[in-house]
Amino acid sequence: MPPHAPSRHALNRPFPSACWIVMAALMLTSVARAFDTVILDPGHGAHDRGAAIGYVYEKHLALDTARRVEQLLRKEGLKVIMSRSRDVFIPLQDRSALGNSRSDAIFVSIHYNYNRGGSGAGAETYYHFTSGYMLAAYIQAYLVQRTGMTNRGVKSANFHVIRATTKNPAVLVECGFVSNSSERARMLTGEFRAKIAEGIAQGIVAFRKSK
Repeated sequence: MPPHAPSRHALNRPFPSACWIVMAALMLTSVARAFDTVILDPGHGAHDRGAAIGYVYEKHLALDTARRVEQLLRKEGLKVIMSRSRDVFIPLQDRSALGNSRSDAIFVSIHYNYNRGGSGAGAETYYHFTSGYMLAAYIQAYLVQRTGMTNRGVKSANFHVIRATTKNPAVLVECGFVSNSSERARMLTGEFRAKIAEGIAQGIVAFRKSK
């Protein structure tokens, strides 16, 4: 069974006031109905390897995952724009500029996580503006359901790509920890990366259909 529409309570966030819920619902209704384009942003690239253990680089994992999400979304009839489709470096300001380049879009940045102590585990999804909260919540719910990863929740953050993308709902997804040996072994398999991609894509589609 697909997960129910996520709430702040379900994702370990406090309930907002009833007034806030009504206002957010009205605002998010128009957002969910408006977009027909998804801007996918695979993190890092070229000399910027991102999280790395040995020869396992975040930049490769993020690009492979984003390509899989792209294919799934195109099958759903959505238009997809990729910030990069190969191993090149894209400055942060260019990524956010792309996020602002369309008025009928959402922006989803795909990353993998790292913890110096190796103890981190699970998936988490970040937003900056309120307009990105429900998109983050849907992606997080479906990602956790599809992969079985620990639910680290939906969190507010100040990352450049979601802070500077102001015209469209924008989120950043952390798809597990490269520094965690167990998760690293799973994410090195195409089967697991396919599940991650399916969770992200299902969350995007569910968000679009939610209002």
